[in-house]
Amino acid sequence: MAGFAVFATILLYALVALIAASILSVKLYRVAKKRVSEGLCGRKAVVFAVAAPFLGVLWLLIAFLVHVQISNRLAHQDCGLSGDPYVTLPNGYVVGSLNTYSGYFKAPGYETDVPIAGPGYARSLVDLKFSDPYFIGTQFDSSSSGIRKFVFDTRTLEFHAEKPESSGGEDAWGDAQTHAHNDADSYWKVYYQYRHSWPQYVFIGLLLIGEVAIFLGLRKIWDSPPSTDNAG
Repeated sequence: MAGFAVFATILLYALVALIAASILSVKLYRVAKKRVSEGLCGRKAVVFAVAAPFLGVLWLLIAFLVHVQISNRLAHQDCGLSGDPYVTLPNGYVVGSLNTYSGYFKAPGYETDVPIAGPGYARSLVDLKFSDPYFIGTQFDSSSSGIRKFVFDTRTLEFHAEKPESSGGEDAWGDAQTHAHNDADSYWKVYYQYRHSWPQYVFIGLLLIGEVAIFLGLRKIWDSPPSTDNAG
């Protein structure tokens, strides 16, 4: 469901951007036509005025796609709108949340599987702390339907878990996930601790460069003598 929610959010943003671009395009068209009739600019200004807002939306899309690649390939984390957010720790371990609800960590070269803990990984996390070289936390144990404590050694990939203190069933898991973001020791705290912010600044920089270039291009054409594109 989280993946669908992200997709729906992106579609909503795209629709809003197109509507805004259409409205702005109409307004710029009217202004450009008025300037042409007053002899303040040439007809190219009309064409560019109509196209400029949609060029801005196109550049927004391009900048976002570049941002996704930078986040995934250089920062080794999700772009911020993923249904499966993750970050990479300095030791190469990945901490994330499948479908934004099931926390996990995994060693480099390993993938999570059906068991809640296996070679190089643990999932169904509730709380998590990283004290190199150990992951220490709690997870939901599906076999006993309870929350249990564990320690994972990143050097040996050894996983040690205690018996669940109590069996709360699926309600315990649901309650733990509901309050996961607000828990002082939540695995989300580790996620945000190791999340890089510089890809966002790169995205904003790219966006500003493109949008300012489009604006300056429009101003330049509007300030051009009408004879440059009306001759003949």
